[in-house]
This record gives sequence, structure tokens and C-alpha cells, in this order.
Amino acid sequence: MPMVIIEEQKVIRLNNFFFSALAPPPELRIWEWADKYRILTSEASSEPGPWRTDRFPFTKEIMEVLSPQHPAKDIGCMKGSQIAMTETMLNFMGYTIHYNPNPMLYIQKTVDAVKRFEAQRFKKSLEASPEIAKLLPETKSRDDTNTKLLKNFPGGLLVLGGANSAASLRSMPICFLLEDELDSFESSIEEEGDPTKLAEKRTTNFPRRKIYKISTPLVKETSKIEPFFKSGDQRYYKVPCPYCGFKQVITWEHIIYDDNNPKTAKLVCIECGMLIEERFKTQMLMDGEWIPKYPGRETITFHISALYSPLGFYSWADAVKDWLEWKQTRDIEKLRVFINTTLGETFSDANKSVEVGMFDSRKEIYKAEVPNDVYALTAGVDVQEDRIECEIVGWGTHQESWSIDYSSFVGDVEYDDVWNRLDEHLLKTWEHESGAKLMPVCTAIDSGHKARIVYNFCKAREHRRIYPLKGKEGWGQGVLRRPKKRNEDRVFLFLAFVDELKSRIYSQLKLETAGPGYCHFPMKQDQYDNDYFRMLTAEKLIRKRTGNKYKLVWELPSGRRNEALDCRCYAMCALNILKPNFELLKKKGRPITLGQRKKVVQKKRVLSQGIQV
Repeated sequence: MPMVIIEEQKVIRLNNFFFSALAPPPELRIWEWADKYRILTSEASSEPGPWRTDRFPFTKEIMEVLSPQHPAKDIGCMKGSQIAMTETMLNFMGYTIHYNPNPMLYIQKTVDAVKRFEAQRFKKSLEASPEIAKLLPETKSRDDTNTKLLKNFPGGLLVLGGANSAASLRSMPICFLLEDELDSFESSIEEEGDPTKLAEKRTTNFPRRKIYKISTPLVKETSKIEPFFKSGDQRYYKVPCPYCGFKQVITWEHIIYDDNNPKTAKLVCIECGMLIEERFKTQMLMDGEWIPKYPGRETITFHISALYSPLGFYSWADAVKDWLEWKQTRDIEKLRVFINTTLGETFSDANKSVEVGMFDSRKEIYKAEVPNDVYALTAGVDVQEDRIECEIVGWGTHQESWSIDYSSFVGDVEYDDVWNRLDEHLLKTWEHESGAKLMPVCTAIDSGHKARIVYNFCKAREHRRIYPLKGKEGWGQGVLRRPKKRNEDRVFLFLAFVDELKSRIYSQLKLETAGPGYCHFPMKQDQYDNDYFRMLTAEKLIRKRTGNKYKLVWELPSGRRNEALDCRCYAMCALNILKPNFELLKKKGRPITLGQRKKVVQKKRVLSQGIQV
């Protein structure tokens, strides 16, 4: 495209921005516009067809505040799942494109995430609405004025950016900024600081700017949405009791049920004590209202949990079912997910530590090298300058684990000898209580030290599911990220989020009775002695102040070693790479044996699928 034409387009666009700032605000509010023009598709909604604000009544005031007629500039929502908050953003975007054109920036945690959003939600949802579709020209690969991440429309434009890319957060000014799932954003990117502050600087030239932040809260000490919510007027949606009319917040502590039966879930009225069945919820939501805790504050913030989800989406019975599943499995990750996504609250791991002395009475005499309840073996390998440490772990249902062997191979890792000994060890078989011969079905090796050597070792043994991984700090991203393709050394390099891994392991170590998540240790004094348990419990999770913010950090005291903890982390990563179907293995009553392992290797299953036994 000639430079003259490009410059002319820039001048026209700037003129449009200038005159739109002078124009009076439009008549329709966002919720009125959505009721009139927005169409939901079957891909984006379980209830396709025209958008109805009265289906999610609590979104009306949020969209009212987001409307240009309202003076609020900073708006936020700390939320649970299944309550249409992303839809409020889509309504805002559609309204801006069709009815109130201005430059707008929408951000998700990564560029890849925002590309998926564009393909799966934005494109299908907004373009299904005829009034918007005709304003958004079809994306053409060679048309640099309209791409997947840049949408031009008359009088404005929409930029879709990732919070991990500084390039998408700076440059041209914007009037509206939308930040989706704020707690998943990195704290700093490309040495340019906080991505949210970088993006917010772009709104300073617009007196009618709007900054809208929504997020499911994650870790308390690193959360961005919780402090933002608390800085505002803190609005809660209060609904009336159908019996006495008293308005109250729906909270988990007032949901009760009988005999572990989710179908009996009811809400207790805090005023009259009556048991409210969920069939009343629709009318309760219609008659509810947002009540601010601190009226008068300029920043307007909302909190709402999944317990408000309308009938047909996420019910109180569903919440009870999820709670009972956690109680049955004792999986700390299920508890974290429940607190984050159902209650819309942060989860704290601060001051997490485990005492060494608690393991003295926990060692067991196994009836065989591998106990009967083990269905798969994995190995975790940590590489040091002068040795390689390896733990083989047996796994049962609900991540109950049995330590099988902990070995150290001393030698300069620059030479083959130590690697040959590790290789022989990983080829060794272990006798299951059933008589079957087992080998590690998947091995994860840390490549943080001597990366090229680790890559070469793994590359030659990929057919045995031996993979390199790289540790990375960070919360709220799960425990493992799978590679989409081979790296420049032609290996699949997995990314392990060590903060989450260590938190999960410490929660399991603190369990005191056998069952889901419990860690068993053998009566092997030469391997599982006090030195091993000191390494396993060496680190402590503390709150650390960085600048004006706190973050959770795993701290290793000076002079302590932590290889046993690292090996356990990598063995858990190997389990997550493998993803065996434990329920099916339990039903068949057999572990993944050497023969099955070879069969799996021959099939060369896709990494992202895991093993389906």
C-alpha cells in the first residue's frame, strides 16, 4: 500500500477520534443496545439467540456503569465462573463498534490466548450480530488495516493484545481498555514493568476513558484483581428472601445439604432462617440490587460468585457436588479451583512448610517393590554439576503416591559415564505386588543445568518417553505447559511451573492418613533417611515484598539442599505429561506393565493426548 494512502488514513482516523470525543454521548446504554442488537451463537452460548439482560440481571448495572452516560472511569469485577462477565465485555465491544466508535484495546494473558479468543468468541459472537458484522470487513491476510488482532471500523478501531507482549500494549492512544482475567497477567514484561500500567498510560488523553478489569481471583498474595476490588466501592449483589423479603448476599456458608446429597442443596435465609430452594433463584435475581460497601468512592468494583449463576447454568447442587469431590479426593488443587472459580475468592498458600520429624512414623514396609495400588511409575531427574539425582515414584488414583527408589549418580555430567548409569537405572524393572514387571512409563529431566547435554540424552530416548523440561516461576498457570513444536535442538521441551508444583506437593505431604493425595515412603534407610526428608522439605513459602507489592516466593535457606523436592516435582510433571486413565486401570485391575509400555511407545501417541490405556 503506498505511503501517501497510509498517511491519509492516519489523518482521517485521528480526526475521527478527535470529533468523537467532542460529540455528545449516545442515547442507548450498553444493556439496552445488547437487548436490541446482540445475538448469541450456539458455539458461544448454551442458549443461542438474542441476548437478554434479564437472563443475567446482575449484569445490567455493570453495563450501565460501563456506558458512556455514566461518569465512572475505573470499573472492575472479581468473579466466579458461569456468570456472563466475558459477555459483558463482548457487549461493550459490540456497542463501541456499532454505536459509540472509539479506539479500544482488549487484553488477555498471552498473545496466543487472545488469538483463541478472537477465533472462538469474538469472531463468532459479535459477527453473528448483523449490525456489527457489516461494520467489520472480512479479515484478509494481506490487508494490514484489518487483521485478526487489529479490527478497523468506521470511526474507531479495536486492538487485541497479549499481556506478555509489550508491543501490543504501547504506541497509539486508546479510549477504552478491557483487561480480561487480570490475575493471569505477568507482573512484568520485557523489562518494561507492569503490563496493566503500560496499557493504562494509553488512555490518559481521553476524558471519557473507561478501564474495565475482570478476573477470576487466583493466589491471594499475588492477586491483582482483589486489591483493585478493595480499592473501589465494593458492590455486592443482594437478593431478597422469597419468604421475608430481607436482602442478602448468597454465600457458601449459608448453602446447606443433607446426607452428602447435592440435590438437597438449599440457601438458609440469614434473617428468618427459612430454607430457600433454588427454584426461587430466578425471581430473586430479578429483584436483586447491587449495594456498595463504601458508597462514594470513584472506582466502582463488583464481586459476584458462581452461586449467582442462573438456573440452567451452574447450580447450587453443582457447587455441592464439586465440594464433595474435593472432600473425597482431598486434592488441594480441587479446593483451590473451588475457592477461585465457584466462590470468586483468592486462595492463600503463605507460610506453607512441612516439618521433617513428621515422617519418622510414616515409613512403611511394602509387600513388594511396588505396592498393589500403584498403576504407573514415573521418574524425575535433577542434574547438578557433579551428580544426577533420580526418584522413581508410583502413582495411584487421585494422585496417591508411593516413593519407590531414590538414587544418586555421582560423576562429572560433562562425560558419558554418569549418563550411562542413569540410563541403565531407567531401564531397570520393578516388581509389582501382582508379579508384573514395571518400568518408568515417563521420565522428566530438568534442563536448567547443562541444557544441551540433557537435550541430547532425551532426544535419543524420546521413544521411551524421556523428555527435558525447564522450570519457571509463576502462579495461576497450572503445573505444566506442553510444547507445540520441537525447539531449535529438535526436542519437545516442557515448561514446569515450579511454584504451583511445590505448593501441591507440600499440601500432599501434610496429609496424615492414606488415601487421595497421600505420600507413602518405604522402609529404606539407605535412601529415605533424614537427609532425604530434609531435602524434600527444605524450602518454605513466604510473602516477600518487592517494591510496593507482595508476592509468594519459595525460599531455600542458605546451606540447604533441595534435590529431593526437585525430583518429586519432575516426577509429578512426568505424570502430567503421561496423563494415564487411572479409573480405567483400576477397573481393569492392572498397572501399566513393561509390555504395555512398549506397545504405547510403538504407537507414538501425540504428546498432548497422553496415554489412554
